[in-house]
Amino acid sequence: MSTIFSAGSEKPTTVQPAGSFRLQVLKMMGSILLFFVTYGLLLIYAGILAAIFLWAGVSLIMFAPLHPMTIFTFLLIIAGLGIIFMGLMQVLFLVKFLFTRQQQDLSLRIPITRKEQPVLFDCLQKIAQSTKTRFPKKVYLAPGVNAAVIYPVRFMNMFWPVGKNLEIGLGLVNSLNISEFSMAIAHEFGHFSQRSMKLASYVYTVNRMIYNMLYENQSWHKTMSWISGRWIVFALLARINLRIVSDIQKALRLMYGMVNRQYMALRREMEFHADEVALKVAGTDAAISAMRRLEISGFFYEHCLLQLPEMARQQRRFGNIYEVHRSLIRLYASQHEIALDAHQLPLVTDSYFSSFLLSRIQLPDQWATHPSREEREQRYVAANISKTMHPESAWQLFHHAEELQEQMSTLLNQPFLQQPGQYVPYPVENFIAETATRIKDYSMPAVFNEYYDNRPFPLLPEANITPLPNDQMAALSISLLYAENNVQRLRAYFRDIQDADTLHAIQLGQIKTRYFEFEGKQYPANAAAKVRNRLQTHIRQEAEWLQAHDLLALHYHYTVAFQKDPAFAQQLLEKYFKLMEHQGICWQLNDIVGRIFHSVSSLFSEQGLTIASAQPYFDSLVDEGVLLKKVLLRLKQMSEVSGGWDNTLQEKVSHFLRFNYSYVNGNEPVMEEITNLHEISTTVMEQYNNSIILMKKAWLEAVL
Repeated sequence: MSTIFSAGSEKPTTVQPAGSFRLQVLKMMGSILLFFVTYGLLLIYAGILAAIFLWAGVSLIMFAPLHPMTIFTFLLIIAGLGIIFMGLMQVLFLVKFLFTRQQQDLSLRIPITRKEQPVLFDCLQKIAQSTKTRFPKKVYLAPGVNAAVIYPVRFMNMFWPVGKNLEIGLGLVNSLNISEFSMAIAHEFGHFSQRSMKLASYVYTVNRMIYNMLYENQSWHKTMSWISGRWIVFALLARINLRIVSDIQKALRLMYGMVNRQYMALRREMEFHADEVALKVAGTDAAISAMRRLEISGFFYEHCLLQLPEMARQQRRFGNIYEVHRSLIRLYASQHEIALDAHQLPLVTDSYFSSFLLSRIQLPDQWATHPSREEREQRYVAANISKTMHPESAWQLFHHAEELQEQMSTLLNQPFLQQPGQYVPYPVENFIAETATRIKDYSMPAVFNEYYDNRPFPLLPEANITPLPNDQMAALSISLLYAENNVQRLRAYFRDIQDADTLHAIQLGQIKTRYFEFEGKQYPANAAAKVRNRLQTHIRQEAEWLQAHDLLALHYHYTVAFQKDPAFAQQLLEKYFKLMEHQGICWQLNDIVGRIFHSVSSLFSEQGLTIASAQPYFDSLVDEGVLLKKVLLRLKQMSEVSGGWDNTLQEKVSHFLRFNYSYVNGNEPVMEEITNLHEISTTVMEQYNNSIILMKKAWLEAVL
């Protein structure tokens, strides 16, 4: 294994920050300084008001003893104390963040030491030496597909250094070879070496301060409510106080946006700088392959996590989620003709990404913290640094790798397992076999080259379906109708529709931006309408082509069937138009469910909702429930749809159809009704969409 660490014998790498990086650092420092100046002014403002309140309160208290002790003098003393209290509450609002503690969540982190993982620590030590970086204070293993610099961030840490820790995601280890793993770790060590990381501590602290003053005010508001309820004068003072605090919060929101926009720009430069450090250690090839493998790997890791709740409901669990993760990546690679190397890691080439059609619109993302994969790859290629590749799996750096994977899998399963002993480990091969079968069941015949994938069957006039003449049939074939150029043209058409919607959103101001790029050319935001009109003309032309091509394809399949059996051809047409009916109902259902989901999510996510202010959402649920009942009654009459509903769903639907849900009773939402509506609508929609996919597949198989 010694050859793996040859990087350590090389001359240590020092990468000087680019001019753009230093400029962003200066801008960030200026933004932070401006925030603290603003915060200081707000503190002075609150202090002056508090002093006025204090003077007024003390004056009242001192004035009271000049009169005999009566109820009036007693009330003057109480009023004076209340005014003093209100003044102090203003200052407390601006400094209460000092008394809150932010605990780091280490529940899914496993600390490791050199004694436990000597080979890994030797690798980390050599990378630290190569990057001239101080070794991390602590090293943790985490579950995800990432590596990160972590450190405790507290207000006092702004004034003295704090040790940085390294977090290594086992999903990352699961996805890369040793050279690529070295690239990822060297990238994080590049962050360790950045003095600008200190600014991250300041930005985090600023955000915590602002967040505390904007949203973590429950106890403060409760205190204000309690004191204002004691006497009408206190209520008046509380209203004045709340208005002052509201003005302070407006200023804080403006500062929050300014600081974070600037920090996002700095973060991008920090990422580029860390990439430069890592490239010196691992080389261009490892950097490119690492980014590509991680893009695929991250998707399947998230897919694994999404399975955990459903597995728990079935009294199952994954014994080793990382084995499932690897197996899913290999299954995907086999189905998309992505080769695997000798160590069963995917070889993701340029041709894989070239099959994806990207939007022709680029927006300046002021909140993006990381550059895109394409931006990073361009820099990797330009650097052109050659290094020896070590293709062995990064797991070879770990002792007892399988035990670590199982330990982390247990931690990931824990939130979903009520009584862990009752959950049976689910074999990976069974899960992969089920997944492969499900993919196969819902995949259209390969001969159609994904022409009918992820789109409804086209709406066509019934009267136009007649056999094609022999000379036209002689010039047609399935391979010609569904050639790659036609499929790409179809994809470009739907891509252009999405781009037109984006341009419309810019035109209406729904997307806030000063400019956008279209086909590599920059336009001001007010040019969105002009570009959209030009694009719409092209979309209309392509829509005419697509309708003609869809009609030609249907004529072709009808003619082939008609030449063999006219009765069968007529059956194909009838099934096609029955499928049109199902698609129309499903679109209606999807719209209803979308509105239900919006109302339900708003009820449980919007802050400060009362029953009165939430009433429009309850009314919407009632209205959508009426529409949903009509659709459900229609679907119950279609055995090809409702026949697939299990007993539980049948019972819930029957209950929903028998009773009129109101979703609110007095001052309380009726959770059982809301839950039932949500589960019925989403389950029926999912199953109906799936059944339509199977109908499409059956029809396409029938025409072959």
